[in-house]
Amino acid sequence: RVAVEAKNAADLPKLVEGLKRLSKSDPLVVISREESGEHVIAGAGELHLEICLKDLQEDFMGGAEIKINDPVVSFRETIEKESSIQVLSKSVNKHNRIFGKASPLGEDFSLAIDE
Repeated sequence: RVAVEAKNAADLPKLVEGLKRLSKSDPLVVISREESGEHVIAGAGELHLEICLKDLQEDFMGGAEIKINDPVVSFRETIEKESSIQVLSKSVNKHNRIFGKASPLGEDFSLAIDE
């Protein structure tokens, strides 16, 4: 997988159109747009990706230059079940104690945040 972007911002429409044409011409290539806005190309191997990138730049974009990067990976963590361990935190003056346990919030809470 590689992320591609146009070196010149004016070539962005060429890039998008070139990616569409590449996707139609090669059934093994998978093109996606990530949440970060990156255009990611996935192929059947390193050599296949090199050929796809060459075709994209020379054939489908009319020679416009592209930048090739590793895609940004967004990490997400979640709690699947209630923890079996209770944790303790003390205040600086050691007079206050806070006990805590991790547990999932549920689907209703996630939907309420999205609204």
